[in-house]
Amino acid sequence: MNRNRSGNPFKSHKYPLRVRLFFATARTFFGILGRVAPKLTGKLALRLFMTPPRFPARRRESVAEQNSDHQFQQINGQRIAVYRWGEGEPILFSHGWGGRGSHFHALVEIIVEAGYQAVTFDAPAHGQSSGKRTNMLEVTTTLVALAGSLGPLKAVIGHSFGSGIALLAMNRFQIEAEKLILFSCFDDIYWVTDQFGEAFAMNQRVIGAMRDEAQRRYAKLLGKTWQWRDLSPLKTIQTIEHEILLLHDRQDLEVPYHHAENLLAVARQARLHTTNGLGHKKILRDQSCLQTCLEFIQQPLSGIPVTNSRGSTDDQNHQQ
Repeated sequence: MNRNRSGNPFKSHKYPLRVRLFFATARTFFGILGRVAPKLTGKLALRLFMTPPRFPARRRESVAEQNSDHQFQQINGQRIAVYRWGEGEPILFSHGWGGRGSHFHALVEIIVEAGYQAVTFDAPAHGQSSGKRTNMLEVTTTLVALAGSLGPLKAVIGHSFGSGIALLAMNRFQIEAEKLILFSCFDDIYWVTDQFGEAFAMNQRVIGAMRDEAQRRYAKLLGKTWQWRDLSPLKTIQTIEHEILLLHDRQDLEVPYHHAENLLAVARQARLHTTNGLGHKKILRDQSCLQTCLEFIQQPLSGIPVTNSRGSTDDQNHQQ
C-alpha cells in the first residue's frame, strides 16, 4: 500500500492564534515529558486525542437544525442530539471529527426531496450532544443504537472520521443497510495516531503507550476484545458485502487521496468518484457529488457484485 505521509489532519486547518499557541506549548510539553516518562505522557496524550474541537454552527447548518425534527436521546449514558427530516426509507449520516450532523445539510436537502428520511446526529462531545471527550468506539456504539431504532436503512453515509465509524459499525454489529457512502475516508487507524503524534512532537514510545492505554481502558466497548488494526478501514471494508460509493478529492489536505485508492483496491464491491479542488469539506456540498450519491442510492440492487471501478472525475477547478 502507498503510505505517503503528505497531509496531516491535525495540522491542515487554519487555526486562530490562541490555538496555534496551544499547539506550540503542547509540542514542547509532550516533546520533553515524552523522553523521560513515555507511559505517563501516553495517558495524557490519550486525553487530548479524545478531545474533539467544538466549532459554532454556520448559518446554513443552524437553519437546517431549526428546520429538523430535533430531539435529544439518551444513548449509552450520553445526551445525543438527533435531527430528522422528511419521511420514507431512512438514511443515517455519520459526521467527521470535530463536526456535527448538520454538516450534511446540502445532501440532506436532496435526499429529502427524493422522498427519503434523513437522520443525522451530533456524536458525543460534538455539537449539541453532551460530553467533553469521546472516541471511535463510543461513537460507533452510538450509531449502532440509532440504526437499531430506525430499522432497516436505505443507506449509511459517513464523512472522514464518520466514514471509519460507519465501516466499523457494519463490520462489528452488522447493522441493516442496503448501501454505504464514504466521503474522504482515511484508510488506516495507525496513520491517524501517527499523524496526531507528529502534530504534537510525540515520539513512537509515547504513541505506543497512548494506544496501549486506550486498548486497556476500552477493551470491551465493542463487545469483545479488539486490536488497533481491527479499527482500520483497510480491514473493515474488506468484510462489507454491500455496494460502496467512495468520494474523495485529489487535493484533500487532511486525508490524502491515496487513502481512497487503497480502500478501492481491497473493497469487495466499490466505486470511486474523484473530484479536483474541493478539499476535505467542500466535497460535501458539491453538486456533482450530491447527484452521484442520489443516483447511487436510487439504483436498484442487482444482486450481482459491483466491480471495483473509478467513477467520473470532476475536472472543474474549485477554490479551496
